[in-house]
Parts: sequence; structure tokens; C-alpha cells
Amino acid sequence: MRTLQISEARATTQSFTDEQAAALAHLGVVLASERRWWGAADLGSGGGSVFRLTKLYGGSWRLDVGNVVGVVGLPDLTLIIEPKIGMDHFRHLLARSNGLPRVDSSPTSLEAAPDLQRLVIEWFVSELDALFRRGIVRDYVSTSERLPYVRGHVNLASTSRQWLQGKVVADCEFEDFTEDTPLNRYLATAALQARRSPWINDRMRARLAYAARELPAPRPEPLPDVDVENLPARYRHYQRPVKYAIDILSGVGRSLETGDQASGTFLFNSAAVVEDGIRIVLADGLRPLRVVKTGGRYLLPAFVSVNPDLEFGPPPFTGDVKYKIGDRSWNRQDLAQAVLFAAAYKSPHAIITDFVERDPSHRELNVGDIKVSRLRWVVGKGTGPEESERLFVDAAQDRMTAALTELSGSAQLA
Repeated sequence: MRTLQISEARATTQSFTDEQAAALAHLGVVLASERRWWGAADLGSGGGSVFRLTKLYGGSWRLDVGNVVGVVGLPDLTLIIEPKIGMDHFRHLLARSNGLPRVDSSPTSLEAAPDLQRLVIEWFVSELDALFRRGIVRDYVSTSERLPYVRGHVNLASTSRQWLQGKVVADCEFEDFTEDTPLNRYLATAALQARRSPWINDRMRARLAYAARELPAPRPEPLPDVDVENLPARYRHYQRPVKYAIDILSGVGRSLETGDQASGTFLFNSAAVVEDGIRIVLADGLRPLRVVKTGGRYLLPAFVSVNPDLEFGPPPFTGDVKYKIGDRSWNRQDLAQAVLFAAAYKSPHAIITDFVERDPSHRELNVGDIKVSRLRWVVGKGTGPEESERLFVDAAQDRMTAALTELSGSAQLA
């Protein structure tokens, strides 16, 4: 299978077969179908799709990808979409965020890693849904039970002891046709462990709770070894959910690298992940100062809405998270938006956060009575995400301390 690696938020020219292009176009619509998940982010794809495909002369295709990161499985092709800020920094912010992927069952093969365990849980639940629609397997299972009547084979020694004690019961060994099979219990144990994961939200926990009700209850006894590649014919449709169950019980996730681990298609709304991650990093680093997503305000009488990504306070200072690699110059559109947010909230200070490959200088600019500050997260080679976070938070603390001092001085003068 061929693997193609591209960067998000870029247009590239690629060679796709008509079948691959059709599959990619279909998945683009499916993965973009939940508007609430994508929010108001610009996918850069139009037409309600994550991807925009344009056929060019000679059979090539122009592929436009928005702010999405993930892996897409196509016929004989795996498409890996990498983050513009580098995988280490994206993975770091993803771990801090509450971002959830959109998944599809289209198969891929990725490398096992401790990261992105929530993906495996998403695929596991999706495969369980398909399994329940088809029906879980009932099978004959050897069991033993003490009964008031004879069933199957009777254990004469233990039954005789019961009779000598005046208990008219029989210790019976028999085969029961039941859903309580080892493989079904294996899936149930994985579902129980997945519900305890800190990486999932309440919606996913509810789906796992439903799965647990459809499966037999786990037992305290050790789980059996499972040969996934050689399941009996009647269990062949269990192969994919069992593979994910093994990963869940082993604590195995995935990376954005090709490998030999069964995986599915997934995409993250990278802009939303980064915004959420930056907000949580700042909230942790600036305590006790509150850092939240604002509920937005309306400018009357036209009811024009303003929705800053960040609100620091009290008092309310506003901020905007830009998922882009910046440079030394000021972007006029970003500056105008930050000033609009600050004016709407009557904030004397506004923050713009973005990313930079080098020169992490945190610059300031006065626009009338509003001071605009830039906080830069360094993503260049040689600077790891932990160091970048430390520098970013230190700069934010200095900026907020200065802003509060200036505000206090202004109040005393008034």
C-alpha cells in the first residue's frame, strides 16, 4: 500500500486514481458532516467537505486541505496529513486539550505508540456498533453449576458429599448455549477499561455504557490469550473490535507514522485543538487569574457578535489564538480583530498568540488607548514543546502582571 504524507492548510498536486479521488471526496463529506464539531472554523474546502479536489489535465488532481490533521484510508493508499506546527508540538497541545477526532472505519495501518489512545477507543466503539447490528455470537460454553436437578454430566464424588449432608442437589457439568463466551467477555472487559480512560468525554462514556449492557459482564478470572488472525469462521467479524480491545487493555495508541497496527481513518480539527490547548496552558500557568472562552457579546443596535478566544480576568482582558506560523511583522487583519475584541469588552489590553519558528520576541503595539501584545510559541528545530510552553507561560505571566499593574495605577489616578 502506498503512503502519501502532506501538510495541512496547503494545496498540492497528487496522482490519484478515480476510485481514490471518489473515496476521498466521500470521506471529506462524511468527516465534515458534524457542524457542531467543526464549529465556525474555515476548513478551506467549501461545499461541506474537508477536502477540495480538482481534476487537472493529464490525470493529476489538485488537493486543497484545510486545518485538519490525521490519517485517511483510501483504496491502496494511506494519506497522512501532518500539522503545520510539527507533530511534537501538536501532540503536546492535543494532550492538554479536549479535542476529539472524527473517525471512520476506512482501514489504515499505523505505528503503535502511547499517544492518541482516544482514537483506539473511538474505533473500538465504532466497531462494536457494527458488531451489535450484525449480532453477537452465541456459542456452547462448558460450565459447571450446582442444580436441584440433573443436567449433563454429574460429578458423582461432590454430589455424593452433598447428599450425605442432606442437600438434594447435583454438581453438574454441561454445555450452555449462551452469549457469555470468552471473546464477548474480552470485549466487555475492554469496554469497562475504556470507560475509565481520562481521554474520553461523557458522550463516549455513554456509548461504552450501552456496549457494556449488550455484552456479558466481565469476570475476575484472567483473560484468555486471543489469536486474532485465526478466529473460528463464525467469529471472523470480531477481528477488528478484538484488535482494538487488545490495544485498549495494553494501553496502546497510535502515531502519525505508518506501521503494522490495524487502524481506521481519523481527522482532528487542528485549529480547535490548538485553541483549546493554548487556553488550558494559559489557565494552568496564570492561576489564580481566570482564563476562559468567552460567551461572546453583541454590538448594538446592529447585533454584530464578537467572540474572543480568550478572556483573562477579572478585569476582562481579551485574547485571540491564531493557528499560524507568524513572522516579525504585524498582520493587519489579526491586529484589527484583536482591537475590535478589546474595544467591545472595554479592555485596555489585547493578546494575540501565534507560532514562530525562531525569534520568540513578544512584541507590543499601541493602537489608540489599547495595548496589543503578541505571545509566541516556538516550534522551530531545537526547541521542544515543554520548553516552548515554559517560555510561552513566562511571557504571559509578565504581560498580565504588567497589564494589571498599569490598570491599578490608572484606577488610583482616577
